Amino acid sequence: MTTGRSSYVEMRALDRLTNHNIKIKVQALRKSTKINAELEDLLIKIPQTVSEGYTRVLTPNGIVRENELDRLLSIDADIVMCLGLIDPEKSQKIRDAVETLKELLEERKKLVDSLKA
Repeated sequence: MTTGRSSYVEMRALDRLTNHNIKIKVQALRKSTKINAELEDLLIKIPQTVSEGYTRVLTPNGIVRENELDRLLSIDADIVMCLGLIDPEKSQKIRDAVETLKELLEERKKLVDSLKA
């Protein structure tokens, strides 16, 4: 624990688990709904955007930055919830969900990019 290696292994596992769960949700959505081109493009970007980030909440010596971890978990939970709200029968809900997903993905990207520095 003192070297930070344990935290790194755990965060890498969290990266993989989150990515896997979101990929499954996206694939199910792509198969089950009549989606427009804009939503299709967004669904392709989602797994790429969430593929990393949790290992970056660690400082170089392996300490977890609690606030950044909480924020990243919250954004990912919102992404999953938003994916669950997409209803193919209601085009207005799809448009709202697409806009919300775009905002969440941009927020997540900015957070992860800020952790790189």
